[in-house]
Amino acid sequence: MNSQLDGRGGLSVWSLRRGLHLVLQLLWSGGIEGSEEIEPLSGVHSNLGAIPLDLTGQIEGKGAFPTAIGIFSDVWKCDYTDSEHRKRPIAVKTIRGQSDDESLQEKSDTLRAEVERWKTLIHKNVLPVYGTTLGFSPLPSLVCPWVDGGSLTGHLETHPDLPYKKRLEILSQVSEGLCYLHSREVMHGDLSGANVLVHTNGTAYLADFGLLPIVLEFRSAPYLSTAIGGAVRWAAPELFEVSETGDDTKLQWTMRSDIYSFGSLMLQVLSGNIPYHEIKRDEQVLFAIAKGTKPPRPQNSRVKDEHWAFIQQCWSSLEENRRPSAREISLFLERLRSNQS
Repeated sequence: MNSQLDGRGGLSVWSLRRGLHLVLQLLWSGGIEGSEEIEPLSGVHSNLGAIPLDLTGQIEGKGAFPTAIGIFSDVWKCDYTDSEHRKRPIAVKTIRGQSDDESLQEKSDTLRAEVERWKTLIHKNVLPVYGTTLGFSPLPSLVCPWVDGGSLTGHLETHPDLPYKKRLEILSQVSEGLCYLHSREVMHGDLSGANVLVHTNGTAYLADFGLLPIVLEFRSAPYLSTAIGGAVRWAAPELFEVSETGDDTKLQWTMRSDIYSFGSLMLQVLSGNIPYHEIKRDEQVLFAIAKGTKPPRPQNSRVKDEHWAFIQQCWSSLEENRRPSAREISLFLERLRSNQS
């Protein structure tokens, strides 16, 4: 992989050209779709162990069209009826698949096994996964709470005057959720402002953890196929490296990749703007990443010297081996918050 880097820490010209070629192919073939923000949900179920994995038959209220359309999946807002006949709003996330796929059963089994694992992840800042349901897609669909409040990106846009104290609180919650995932050997793999949900009560939840690598494996698609319209602005540069055969499907997401993304998220939360906000098109962001260009420091009084230095540490290269752990991030934010009290 290191051979794809030039002397300045950017990607080589060959790797850039190959990557953009793949992106253009996907754009021309309709392989990349526009995405809508996921609308939020209300209430988090605490007794996940009592919920069976297969919730088919307990999901009601499926509309004619999805509530939100993403790059590789759709989201439906429905109702889940529990054992006491109470209805709870839930989100059904469908991964697109083909009914004539010869490996459909194998993929379904793989997805169910992952969901069984995700059901065991219980943390106040990690969105619970209830189980799966059939009838929405050829593949089993994921069932999660429906969070009223929306994505972090949307939350920041609608609350431009959010106090600094609240911004630190959100970052602390995200870091605690990430600490928990990493302690369970779970990499998020797609950390961005769209995959953090903020409830109306201010609680932040990590969502869609571990899902993107599975989707790419199912689709035999390169990471670049999700970058445009996805998390390119938050993603670690090493995820965009392409081999001389044009294959990046063997990429291994790591905890250090999540740390890079957290640095980008920290910049977004403190500044109020998405990374590379001055660059309008994601394709142009890819060019910047290929040249080793990081988002510039915003002219914003909220981003102080100690913040910027820590963000830079999260963005350090793999070769430098300076990226902090999720626990070190939490401790840093804890110190910042204690200085506010």
